[in-house]
Amino acid sequence: MALGDTTQEREQRDITNWPALIGLVAFFAFIGYLGVAYLAMVLGLVIMIFLHELGHFMTAKWSGMKSTQFFLGFGPTLFSRQRGEVEWGIKALPFGAFVRIVGMSNLDPFDPADADKAYINKSYPRRMWVITAGSAMHFIQAAVILVFAISIVGVRDAAIIDGALEDDPRPWTIGEISRLETGETPSIEAGLAVGDRIVSIDGQPLQDFVGLAEYVRARPGEDVSLEIARGDEIFETTTTLVEVPTDDGGAVGFLGVGALYDRQTLSPASALGLGVEVGGTAITFIPQRFFSPETWANLGSLVLEGPEDVSITSDEAAERPISLVGAVRISGQVAEIDWALALLFLAQINIFVGILNLIPLLPLDGGHAAIATYERIRSRKGSAPYRADIAKLLPLTYVVVAVFGFIGLTTIWLDIVRPIS
Repeated sequence: MALGDTTQEREQRDITNWPALIGLVAFFAFIGYLGVAYLAMVLGLVIMIFLHELGHFMTAKWSGMKSTQFFLGFGPTLFSRQRGEVEWGIKALPFGAFVRIVGMSNLDPFDPADADKAYINKSYPRRMWVITAGSAMHFIQAAVILVFAISIVGVRDAAIIDGALEDDPRPWTIGEISRLETGETPSIEAGLAVGDRIVSIDGQPLQDFVGLAEYVRARPGEDVSLEIARGDEIFETTTTLVEVPTDDGGAVGFLGVGALYDRQTLSPASALGLGVEVGGTAITFIPQRFFSPETWANLGSLVLEGPEDVSITSDEAAERPISLVGAVRISGQVAEIDWALALLFLAQINIFVGILNLIPLLPLDGGHAAIATYERIRSRKGSAPYRADIAKLLPLTYVVVAVFGFIGLTTIWLDIVRPIS
């Protein structure tokens, strides 16, 4: 829209699709009915997507480019308001967003009056700044979430705090009482309960849960005495460890307790270090999950097997990408256990999406960055800047869209009928 549009023309662009808008509100109300954790994670993903596009929008504005649309969501328009040269709005499907910047390529015609505001006519550094801003926002979000979750909220997960506390033992309590399929449970016979601390076993003080596990496994069928702390009370109890046979013909002891570690806060540097580690994992994870023959074979077999009213929990069955539906489901389950872990999962999603979006293929941002770089290399001083013909890349772009579309639809369907828990 040109800046000279009249007030009446701007008002004609103001749209509110009330039935569809009420439907979207009902959708979020339903998610809230499923649980506050699920609603929080859905909103977290919506905010993540919004900030991605906000990064593009703000850097485009600062770079002197013209943006004409900023929409949260895809599909039918629910709400739209024209403010200046930008149309702001919300669409029906909340898991997506877009910003329209004029002149993104030779296939995007623009008013000659806007030539100096077109993306394609800006310098290479400005184009790269704008096109990579979305992924940058994901990395910034991940850093903020990691520092907040690990340095302020604190985490209990042993895999996260292992190594960060050096030789200090990790305080823990009994977080789970488990039993064998035979029903035998030495921990219940001993009168143990969730929240108890096992101070010592057979008179030997325990430094950490690993020490208890090693001691128990080495004594199948033996009687042991336990010193237990329950609140301000200290008492002793005895039980007989169950003998569990192993595949090599031996046996290990079984007590039937799981550890719940006390919440630990680590330094911001440790939190950011974890983010770098997760980012490195994502770099190897993306080609493995999206482009390997195993992924396609696994997706195909899961689809052909048809829906089953069971959750997939084994590592082998879970070797497939998940959709936003699966991400919300898993993060909601995790949040019911520990909000800090749910926040870490959201940080992982941000890092994953940020790196995925940098793959040098259209229509991803990385594809636009690759084109800008190619044009910069081909351009010569003293002559008009080289501009690539995007039409030649359309067949490959259609293939990329088809691949991601198939993976997206397949994983959504599988996350509904055969969810990963």
